[in-house]
Amino acid sequence: MILSFVGQEGGGGFDIIWLLLPLLCCMMTMGQRGEKPQEAGIAAESFYTTQSIQESFDSVEKETAKWRLEAQEKKDEPKGVTASIMSLLRRGPPAERFAEKEKDTPRLLSLADSTGPIYFEFTEVEGGGTVVKATYNPVLKGRVAKLKAGLPLKVPATPVGLSCPSCGKPVLREFNLCPYCGAELIKE
Repeated sequence: MILSFVGQEGGGGFDIIWLLLPLLCCMMTMGQRGEKPQEAGIAAESFYTTQSIQESFDSVEKETAKWRLEAQEKKDEPKGVTASIMSLLRRGPPAERFAEKEKDTPRLLSLADSTGPIYFEFTEVEGGGTVVKATYNPVLKGRVAKLKAGLPLKVPATPVGLSCPSCGKPVLREFNLCPYCGAELIKE
């Protein structure tokens, strides 16, 4: 018998399949259908775009729809024997990547993903433009960077000479204390 231990003949033996079954189950629970194995932590970044809040929301929504389509196209066929066995043993269809979880146009776009939740929060800036805050798993950093590269971004300028004497970061004239380090600001 090929699947039996040596010395066990006639089907009364302990088949190797019973040894491999727990290993296969562990591999199924550990396997991720995502970018990379999940990293600990959450990344959050904010960026300013010159677009209106609705234009910013629409741009991010359009890009995340592309992510969803790319993920669906990558689901072609499992590769390798282990992936084939896992796909047979998996219960139900695999979870959809970048599925829209919550949408509050034009303030919030929330997505569910195998790497964890993804949030895009939009805040309108007085005088024009929008601040977009992205919260996501660090494995998605490349996708968020590409999203940012497609938006018209700007860094808000601060007049020259208004910086904290302690940490050097820009501050507004009205501040008495630095919001970054807490140092008392020198008034000119």
